[in-house]
Amino acid sequence: MEFNLDTTQLMTQKSMREFVRRELVPLGQELDELAEFPMHIYRQIVDLGVLDMTLTEKRGGSGTDYLSFIVALEEFAYGNAGLANMIAQTELIVHLLNRYGSETLQDMYISRLVNADAFGTVLLNSGRQENLDQPVRAVLGAKKYLLNGYARYLAGAPLADMAVVFAQDSQKGLSVFTLDTKIDGVVAGKAIAMMGQRSLPIGDLILDDVAVSPDALLGDEGQGRTIFSDALSRLQTATAAVAVGVAQAALVEAARYSKQRAQFGKTLSNFDATRNKVADIAVGIAAARLLVYQAACAIDRGKKPEKPSAMAKLFASDLAASACKEAVQIHGGYGYVKDYAVERLYRDAVLTQSYTQANDAQRLQIAGQVFSEIK
Repeated sequence: MEFNLDTTQLMTQKSMREFVRRELVPLGQELDELAEFPMHIYRQIVDLGVLDMTLTEKRGGSGTDYLSFIVALEEFAYGNAGLANMIAQTELIVHLLNRYGSETLQDMYISRLVNADAFGTVLLNSGRQENLDQPVRAVLGAKKYLLNGYARYLAGAPLADMAVVFAQDSQKGLSVFTLDTKIDGVVAGKAIAMMGQRSLPIGDLILDDVAVSPDALLGDEGQGRTIFSDALSRLQTATAAVAVGVAQAALVEAARYSKQRAQFGKTLSNFDATRNKVADIAVGIAAARLLVYQAACAIDRGKKPEKPSAMAKLFASDLAASACKEAVQIHGGYGYVKDYAVERLYRDAVLTQSYTQANDAQRLQIAGQVFSEIK
């Protein structure tokens, strides 16, 4: 199936690309060295309408499809993968609030999130505890729930004003709660220094007898599995789009360098070894992008997105890591020097392989789906 972006999507892509090339790309190395979230850029994104792009018009959003958002997200990842992941997380939280939250919860959080007046984090608890030291438990008392648990490496946790928490309830199963991170019992750790995507604030979150009312529920008690599947498919697709953006940046850097760097009387771009590498990267990016678009379209059409989103994330993240590695090789010794963008892009790409879910877990998920389909 061929994916031709419509006029609106192409306009979105063009406007985001111009912004990223003008405002973000020149700051690439500086933001990596500072290892700080680029708040000034994030606030500019509000004016671009990215954070409320998929929010319904009833709630003041643009009401555009998820594919349009993914197209925009790839462009931001080209300039800064960490920033792109924070954009994706805000979109996810706004989506969950809009789809499953009460009017009160929507009024409480949505406007603040899309206007960059508040930040959120998501604590996923699927029953598979790859990233959790202590899964969050919910115990229902007379008029409130008590949440206890310890989550590690949460994107946005150091900045978070609110959290979406998936918690196991021994009576109802998995349920989803919203909470203010400033209330008693919530402790957010400091930002953790990372190898790549150093603009992405990641930290721990501790919940110690955190009291929340039943009004804080997203959806109904025990509906967490459905909401988790929705959230994971969106996160996987977004991570895949980020990976494609990073790989595209690496391809551009490798091609430009090879056209300028001369050896033995001709530029690297004239050597077959270089041309083969560039061709393989370009083909891989095209294939990954199609998988990402397919996953986004499945979400837009209400079809089961679990398998296409998992495939897109697995393929795109592995492609990004290999593409950036090849871009480093094309640069030779310069590729290992911080003055060249490919060194940073390689580090950024590696995180996409473990972000959301580690790729080994991703493979198990895909294999399980394939085995269930084949009788």
